[in-house]
Amino acid sequence: MAAAVVRAAVRPRRRVTVGPGARLLPAAHAVAPDPVRRLIRRRTENHYFDSPGTAPVTTGILHDPSGDTAAVSGGRHARIRTAGRRAAALAAGAGAVAGALRVRSRRPS
Repeated sequence: MAAAVVRAAVRPRRRVTVGPGARLLPAAHAVAPDPVRRLIRRRTENHYFDSPGTAPVTTGILHDPSGDTAAVSGGRHARIRTAGRRAAALAAGAGAVAGALRVRSRRPS
């Protein structure tokens, strides 16, 4: 991801896709825009936002620093996930090619 960020800083683009899944989105959106929008909305709501009303009640940090409660935790294990996704995409692509070749070989000449 860092390479994509550096590339975008050196050569600014109107739209930058990062990651193998994001590269497929423009094509999927061109074929079926409404289902892709619904899928993105659902994924964003489920993975990136908490349920409404779950945030703690605080006075905020605009005028007072957050103090000891400020912390960073968790992790995404991005390399392992990306490797798994690439393997799945490669397997799906190989299956599609094998299926297309099989159909092609059954066609009468």
